[in-house]
Amino acid sequence: MPRCTKLKGKMLFLVIIVVIILAAYFYVRPVKPLISMSDAYNASVGSIVPINVNITRSPGCVSWNLNLTWDPYYVTIANGTPPFTGAPPLQVREGPLFTGRNATTFMYFLTVDLKAGNLYVSDLFTQPNVYAVGDGTIFILNFTVIRAGSSTIEFNSAAPNNTGSVIGNAQNLIMDHDEANGLITNEGPPPTWATADFQTMLIYEEVGVLGVASVVIYVYANPRPPRAAKRRAESEPVIEPEDQVT
Repeated sequence: MPRCTKLKGKMLFLVIIVVIILAAYFYVRPVKPLISMSDAYNASVGSIVPINVNITRSPGCVSWNLNLTWDPYYVTIANGTPPFTGAPPLQVREGPLFTGRNATTFMYFLTVDLKAGNLYVSDLFTQPNVYAVGDGTIFILNFTVIRAGSSTIEFNSAAPNNTGSVIGNAQNLIMDHDEANGLITNEGPPPTWATADFQTMLIYEEVGVLGVASVVIYVYANPRPPRAAKRRAESEPVIEPEDQVT
């Protein structure tokens, strides 16, 4: 086999190994739970817009803490009747992931500062051995738009444990997780190609296409000899240089 062909084969083999490693990183790596907030676009002044706090990819949740901040110049939490005794007169409530468990929960508001744009709230199941499995909404906030503009609804990184949110699993241990902020704006939604989900999908597709292309090129550059030729080559005697007749 010519040396250049061998070199091509080695290079393509290395490319395939790299593709396999990338695919393993994106597809096989452990996925952490995610706490995320929804976005509200085209929000007009004076309108009330709901922002949902969701948990996804969670094996089970028995409690959570949220320390949220926003820009009080543009939005504030709407006034309303508290959903239960002891809650502030605000339009905030538990989401269906907890309320749908037919169990008693306890929600405690540690900080409510509308002027500063800060809310710190905690919620947990009071009965033992009760926890929420699956994806769903854990908390809902109804914001009132005060002025035209944009405000992110952020997980306050200055909160305890350097995180704006805490999730307790079925064993009541804190789970490592990711966070994704929310947004309220009077502008329209971004184009599809600019969203994080679309960018992630492109990475997956690129890894897959690169892998398939590498395999095809490798096979094309290193064709297998026909079976008849292979058998003939194996059956032909090997003539050593010293045995050759000159």
